Amino acid sequence: MWTITEKQYTNEDGISYTGYGVTFGDCVIDDITPSLSAITRFVEELNRYEASQAHIGELVENFLAEI
Repeated sequence: MWTITEKQYTNEDGISYTGYGVTFGDCVIDDITPSLSAITRFVEELNRYEASQAHIGELVENFLAEI
C-alpha cells in the first residue's frame, strides 16, 4: 500500500516548506509536491489502481504534468 511521506525542506532562498512524497516498501520518492491535498489524491489513485513500484517514476512525472 502506498503512503504519504512528509519532510521539512529549505529552498534556495532560505524559505522552509513541507514537501510530500510517497513510499511503498523500500521504494521512497520524497518532495514531490508541497500540496497535501494533491498528494493525498495521488496516493488514493496509486492504491486504487494497485500501482507497481516499477512504474512509479513515470506515474510521478504524469502527476506533476497535471498539477
